Amino acid sequence: MVDALAEVHRVLAPGGTLVDARPDSRVRAYAERRKPRGFQRFGIVKTSRLELANDRASDRAIARVVRDGLFTRRRAGHFWHRVPFSDLAELRKYLSEHLRFVHRAEWVVDSATRRRYSSEPFVIRRAVRYELLEACPPDS
Repeated sequence: MVDALAEVHRVLAPGGTLVDARPDSRVRAYAERRKPRGFQRFGIVKTSRLELANDRASDRAIARVVRDGLFTRRRAGHFWHRVPFSDLAELRKYLSEHLRFVHRAEWVVDSATRRRYSSEPFVIRRAVRYELLEACPPDS
Protein backbone atom coordinates (compact mmCIF):
# COMPACT_ATOMS: atom_id res chain seq x y z
CA MET A 1 0.00 0.00 0.00
CA VAL A 2 2.94 2.34 0.61
CA ASP A 3 3.86 2.01 -3.09
CA ALA A 4 0.31 2.93 -4.12
CA LEU A 5 0.36 5.96 -1.81
CA ALA A 6 3.75 7.02 -3.23
CA GLU A 7 2.25 6.78 -6.74
CA VAL A 8 -0.71 8.92 -5.64
CA HIS A 9 1.78 11.46 -4.30
CA ARG A 10 3.66 11.41 -7.62
CA VAL A 11 0.57 12.30 -9.68
CA LEU A 12 -1.07 14.65 -7.15
CA ALA A 13 -0.12 18.31 -7.39
CA PRO A 14 1.69 19.75 -4.36
CA GLY A 15 -0.99 20.90 -1.93
CA GLY A 16 -3.50 18.48 -3.49
CA THR A 17 -5.75 16.49 -1.19
CA LEU A 18 -5.94 12.73 -0.77
CA VAL A 19 -9.06 11.49 1.03
CA ASP A 20 -8.47 8.23 2.90
CA ALA A 21 -11.88 6.79 3.86
CA ARG A 22 -12.45 3.24 5.08
CA PRO A 23 -14.47 1.27 7.60
CA ASP A 24 -13.23 1.90 11.14
CA SER A 25 -12.68 -1.48 12.74
CA ARG A 26 -11.67 0.23 16.00
CA VAL A 27 -15.33 1.12 16.52
CA ARG A 28 -17.95 -1.60 16.88
CA ALA A 29 -20.62 -2.08 14.22
CA TYR A 30 -24.21 -2.73 15.29
CA ALA A 31 -27.22 -4.62 13.97
CA GLU A 32 -30.23 -2.40 14.64
CA ARG A 33 -33.97 -2.57 14.05
CA ARG A 34 -35.43 0.48 12.35
CA LYS A 35 -38.20 1.96 14.49
CA PRO A 36 -40.66 4.72 13.55
CA ARG A 37 -38.40 7.12 15.47
CA GLY A 38 -34.83 5.90 15.57
CA PHE A 39 -33.24 2.50 15.97
CA GLN A 40 -33.08 -0.30 18.54
CA ARG A 41 -29.79 -2.14 18.98
CA PHE A 42 -30.20 -5.88 18.43
CA GLY A 43 -26.59 -7.00 18.20
CA ILE A 44 -22.91 -6.29 17.82
CA VAL A 45 -21.17 -7.09 14.54
CA LYS A 46 -17.44 -7.75 14.86
CA THR A 47 -14.78 -7.33 12.19
CA SER A 48 -13.05 -10.49 10.95
CA ARG A 49 -9.46 -11.15 12.05
CA LEU A 50 -8.15 -10.86 8.50
CA GLU A 51 -9.77 -7.45 8.01
CA LEU A 52 -8.46 -6.24 11.37
CA ALA A 53 -4.95 -7.13 10.16
CA ASN A 54 -5.58 -5.37 6.83
CA ASP A 55 -6.79 -2.26 8.67
CA ARG A 56 -3.66 -2.20 10.84
CA ALA A 57 -1.48 -2.53 7.71
CA SER A 58 -3.34 0.40 6.13
CA ASP A 59 -2.81 2.47 9.29
CA ARG A 60 0.93 1.70 9.17
CA ALA A 61 1.13 2.61 5.48
CA ILE A 62 -0.52 6.00 6.06
CA ALA A 63 1.76 6.65 9.06
CA ARG A 64 4.81 5.80 6.97
CA VAL A 65 4.04 8.17 4.06
CA VAL A 66 3.36 10.94 6.58
CA ARG A 67 6.62 10.16 8.41
CA ASP A 68 8.48 10.08 5.07
CA GLY A 69 7.18 13.58 4.28
CA LEU A 70 5.00 12.71 1.30
CA PHE A 71 1.79 13.91 2.98
CA THR A 72 0.75 16.13 5.85
CA ARG A 73 -2.31 15.32 7.94
CA ARG A 74 -4.96 18.04 7.70
CA ARG A 75 -8.13 16.63 9.25
CA ALA A 76 -9.47 13.31 10.49
CA GLY A 77 -12.68 11.97 11.95
CA HIS A 78 -15.40 9.42 11.48
CA PHE A 79 -19.05 9.24 10.53
CA TRP A 80 -21.73 6.57 10.76
CA HIS A 81 -22.84 4.64 7.70
CA ARG A 82 -26.03 2.56 7.71
CA VAL A 83 -26.50 -0.43 5.41
CA PRO A 84 -30.28 -1.10 5.12
CA PHE A 85 -32.02 -4.51 4.99
CA SER A 86 -35.67 -5.30 4.43
CA ASP A 87 -35.74 -7.78 7.34
CA LEU A 88 -33.58 -9.74 9.77
CA ALA A 89 -33.15 -12.69 7.36
CA GLU A 90 -31.63 -10.40 4.73
CA LEU A 91 -29.23 -8.95 7.33
CA ARG A 92 -28.17 -12.47 8.40
CA LYS A 93 -27.63 -13.50 4.76
CA TYR A 94 -25.46 -10.43 4.22
CA LEU A 95 -23.33 -11.29 7.25
CA SER A 96 -22.94 -14.91 6.15
CA GLU A 97 -21.49 -13.76 2.80
CA HIS A 98 -19.54 -10.66 3.84
CA LEU A 99 -15.76 -10.88 4.17
CA ARG A 100 -15.27 -7.83 6.44
CA PHE A 101 -17.49 -9.06 9.27
CA VAL A 102 -17.66 -12.24 11.27
CA HIS A 103 -20.59 -14.26 9.96
CA ARG A 104 -22.82 -13.99 13.03
CA ALA A 105 -23.82 -11.06 15.18
CA GLU A 106 -23.56 -11.21 18.95
CA TRP A 107 -27.20 -10.63 19.84
CA VAL A 108 -28.04 -8.37 22.79
CA VAL A 109 -31.75 -9.23 22.69
CA ASP A 110 -33.26 -12.66 23.29
CA SER A 111 -34.43 -15.00 20.50
CA ALA A 112 -38.13 -14.27 21.20
CA THR A 113 -37.54 -10.56 20.58
CA ARG A 114 -35.62 -11.33 17.39
CA ARG A 115 -38.50 -13.51 16.15
CA ARG A 116 -41.12 -10.89 17.05
CA TYR A 117 -39.44 -8.18 14.96
CA SER A 118 -37.77 -10.35 12.30
CA SER A 119 -39.94 -9.06 9.43
CA GLU A 120 -39.24 -5.38 10.17
CA PRO A 121 -36.47 -3.30 8.52
CA PHE A 122 -32.94 -3.60 9.95
CA VAL A 123 -29.62 -1.84 9.39
CA ILE A 124 -25.99 -2.46 10.09
CA ARG A 125 -24.55 0.77 11.48
CA ARG A 126 -20.80 1.05 11.19
CA ALA A 127 -18.22 3.77 11.55
CA VAL A 128 -16.26 5.04 8.58
CA ARG A 129 -13.07 6.90 9.38
CA TYR A 130 -11.61 9.48 7.10
CA GLU A 131 -8.46 11.50 6.90
CA LEU A 132 -7.57 14.38 4.64
CA LEU A 133 -3.93 14.28 3.61
CA GLU A 134 -2.19 17.13 1.78
CA ALA A 135 0.54 16.27 -0.72
CA CYS A 136 3.85 17.83 0.23
CA PRO A 137 6.13 19.25 -2.49
CA PRO A 138 8.71 16.72 -3.75
CA ASP A 139 12.23 17.04 -2.39
CA SER A 140 14.49 19.03 -4.67
